[in-house]
Amino acid sequence: MSRIVRTEDNVLLFYCTEKGRLDVLRERGIEEEARLWTTLDAARQACRDALVVVDATRLAEAPVEVGDGQVRVPQVPPGALCNVTPYLPPEPVTAAGGYVVRAGTPEPALLLIFRRGVWDLPKGKCDPGECPPDCALREVREEVGAGDLRIVCPLGVTRHGYPRDGRYEVKTTHWYLMETVATAFTPQAEEDIEAVAWVPWSEARARLGFETLRRHAATVEPVVFDRLIR
Repeated sequence: MSRIVRTEDNVLLFYCTEKGRLDVLRERGIEEEARLWTTLDAARQACRDALVVVDATRLAEAPVEVGDGQVRVPQVPPGALCNVTPYLPPEPVTAAGGYVVRAGTPEPALLLIFRRGVWDLPKGKCDPGECPPDCALREVREEVGAGDLRIVCPLGVTRHGYPRDGRYEVKTTHWYLMETVATAFTPQAEEDIEAVAWVPWSEARARLGFETLRRHAATVEPVVFDRLIR
């Protein structure tokens, strides 16, 4: 049975085409029904020409799962195509980070960092051969200056993309619920972090400077609250 795929599950999708069609896609988008891959790895294995990154949040209709790691959409507007003007080949990046929380009344607090003008969660790219949980602990420790951290449970992943150095980086960030007994923090100046602050959960969700993170925080909220109450 087909099912509608939530855009928060697959914010980025991938379409295989010929490089000769890129001019048409820039102008018109994908006008016919299209099948899109849900992961970059699967798309790269199947596609030998041009891979177009699609922002699922800009589709008029939600994608419908068709199996084999693909979804179906009736059409894709030009504004949903991320890497065609100019064409930048997508490349995977793996990162990890933490939702560091502490129990509180009436709601838990979330540890935020302030970097480059926005509030964010501590996170960073994984080193070669580094597993996501180890990466998450290392990056959070470095960015907030707290050594005493404990992973409680995984909280899924987010995906977003951006152009960089002639390619379109597709970053998959693995998230973990964490706890700490630390009371003092030191922002990592080398990473342009200006402040570290405990913020009540509802306020923290609104403060986060990236839509991808705001959606993800709303999705994981029941898990976070359930684990803190136990």
